[in-house]
Amino acid sequence: FHHMPMGVGYARPEARSPEDLSLDSPALQGMTDLRAVTALTVERTSSLNAALERMRRLGVRMLLVTSSSVAVLGVVTATDIASGRPEIIASKTGERPEDLQVHDIMTLRGRLEVLRLEDVERATVGEVIVSLRAVGRRQALVSWVNPANHSEEICGSFSLTRLCGFLGLNVRPGDANDVIEEALTAVLGSPEGGLTPA
Repeated sequence: FHHMPMGVGYARPEARSPEDLSLDSPALQGMTDLRAVTALTVERTSSLNAALERMRRLGVRMLLVTSSSVAVLGVVTATDIASGRPEIIASKTGERPEDLQVHDIMTLRGRLEVLRLEDVERATVGEVIVSLRAVGRRQALVSWVNPANHSEEICGSFSLTRLCGFLGLNVRPGDANDVIEEALTAVLGSPEGGLTPA
């Protein structure tokens, strides 16, 4: 045994970027697989500032909102927090925006739609991008029925800006929708033509 140095952190699963990802690559190569890496979560009672700081520190723009029993209650995104919604909600409730909590602005589980893993397994990266583009979303959750316990779980996620980065497009997290659309049009053409959704 040795003394543990002060300030020691802990190991985290390594996030590997897929090499040579193309529009025709299997979609699974571009998915963040929560069966292999730890899901990034936040509790519903966390402050919005704490949630935003967690996203910045982890380099993500979406967190799963969980309960103490690890059930997924919904999601919160950096866009939700920066959208002006906190100010609107605070003006109606008489609170200060900085006093709001994640549960005040999160998207509830009942309003979320997911991709099924069996569909993702048959899809390409291009088809996932077209699917996200068609519904105007930047993220998608993927669910499966865990064979070990026969319960439905979130097993993965896609980030549109991350997929664009893997493809070599000049798109960064936080870019405006028109910047992302311009980059996608250069590769996929107009939204009306080209690939079909997954």
